[in-house]
Amino acid sequence: MLTRCLRNIISSNLRHSTRQLSYVSRIRLLQRLKEDTGFCKEQLGAGQFLLYSKGKPLLGRSTSGETSPIWLNHTSVGELMDQNFELNCAVLGLSETGVPQFVLNIGETVGTSSLEQENKGRFTDLRVGLFLVDSPTAHTLSRGWSLLLWKKNTKFCTKCGNPLVLNLSGSQASCPVCFSVYYPSTSPVGIVSICDPSRDSLLLIRQPRYPPGMYSCIAGFLDAGETLEDCVRREAAEEVGIEVHKVSYLSSQHWPFPAGSLMIGCQAEALPGQEPDPCKVELEDARWFTRNQVQEAFDRIKENPGLRTRKDNDPEKIFLAPRGAIANFLAGRWLNIL
Repeated sequence: MLTRCLRNIISSNLRHSTRQLSYVSRIRLLQRLKEDTGFCKEQLGAGQFLLYSKGKPLLGRSTSGETSPIWLNHTSVGELMDQNFELNCAVLGLSETGVPQFVLNIGETVGTSSLEQENKGRFTDLRVGLFLVDSPTAHTLSRGWSLLLWKKNTKFCTKCGNPLVLNLSGSQASCPVCFSVYYPSTSPVGIVSICDPSRDSLLLIRQPRYPPGMYSCIAGFLDAGETLEDCVRREAAEEVGIEVHKVSYLSSQHWPFPAGSLMIGCQAEALPGQEPDPCKVELEDARWFTRNQVQEAFDRIKENPGLRTRKDNDPEKIFLAPRGAIANFLAGRWLNIL
């Protein structure tokens, strides 16, 4: 429960939107928005909204050319809130001045062209948009779609089968019959850069669904009861037939596909002298790359991020996953440039 003093500070900031709130104050306010549906509804009028249409967020470009979300006020989105808007809306977070930020999924019958023209933006494919923005914004876009998808797919209690009641914020769903409570779930995924210090090389893999020329790192979902280290060792053995050791954690990233995953980035060393034997069911190729080759692949995607979405690339010109993907970060760390 928020203290009276904190509530007064929050109320002042919500009215004027000029004074920065401390991190602690923002987190406590966010918690109240998530848990108190009445308070959450009250703040809709003072909130900012990010629109999604068919999984695509509304993004725009600044005068400096940077891509960022377009935030609309309540008046601008009022007509888009039908009687079922509570199922298509969720709390994203708070601005630094304490303004509540919401995500709203507009109906498929709503025309997007006029919205794009009015707001000088574009509903952008999320897989593309994540690579056009900075890391904090990518997390915002990822979180927004994951919450909307969870609200869309969470309808019935898995214990008794009765319809669930979802709260406005998208933080939980409850069963009015057996009183079970459900929360948005995230699937943990281990993703790892594997090096062989004896040859100063990095192992990269290629899946058939990648665009021509793209290579990335090994990744896979954690099995039940499995540690992160066990997951990394198993995936390396399954996908490329290589034994690894010295597994260490580097960083993590939320990823909205297929329905919300936590990508847990690691680095590991292969036992020396092994050659990859890629699983033909999952992989098209797997091989060791020298430091110069990895640097060239890193530079190639940095210079032209659009390679990630093109199907006419030269397959001989290798590139990595773009900035914004944790695989890019893992390769950059191995190169000692990130």
